[in-house]
Amino acid sequence: MLRSIPDSIFNLYKPVSRWESFYLRTRWRLCPFELIESSLPSRGRILDFGCGYGMLSNLLAERSPERTVVGIDLNPKRLGVALRSVAERKNIHFHLGDVEGLHPSPFAAAVMTDVLHHIRDDQVEILLRKVYRCLDQDGLLAILDVDRTPFWKFCVTFTIDSLLNPTDRLWYRPLRRIQEMLKSTGLKTEKVIPADHGLPLADVLLLCRKNRDPDPRGDIGKT
Repeated sequence: MLRSIPDSIFNLYKPVSRWESFYLRTRWRLCPFELIESSLPSRGRILDFGCGYGMLSNLLAERSPERTVVGIDLNPKRLGVALRSVAERKNIHFHLGDVEGLHPSPFAAAVMTDVLHHIRDDQVEILLRKVYRCLDQDGLLAILDVDRTPFWKFCVTFTIDSLLNPTDRLWYRPLRRIQEMLKSTGLKTEKVIPADHGLPLADVLLLCRKNRDPDPRGDIGKT
């Protein structure tokens, strides 16, 4: 069953336009935010890269006051909506830009939700290296992205993405290819969780940590 956005999250954004209301409700129903939240540490600094409207950031901050959540995005319109949801809370912050502009203290975890398939291969590897440097020694990276199975769900995912991003090129990679890219940048995939239960989309959640013996091909200092 597709779940409705909790009032505690939706009310943070009020007043909302019709489009914002439609987007918030639809996005929540189609993304396993609660699965992602339950996979992340309950305390410490957490980076939400490509946070968009900030729904996951808000969920993370609401579920545990011991988290300090930092959401970043390059889209000023979406980030403007996210900023509007902050109010007086002290454990959530949103920034326009890239990870390089953030405070250098390390994050206990980072998360990227539906980000990688919007970025071409060479830029993905640059991004993963940047995120690697943001994590503390035992930091966790959670990535939600598109799998190619089951095929009918992949077709639904492709259709929705194409409608929402008609001018963008999309890069759907096999799961093995994503894991290879992670390994080459010093990140080891610890767990792969199917994230499509009850959803019409072919989502998969990868939980990764810094590899103590990274692939020698991965130059962590490269930007």
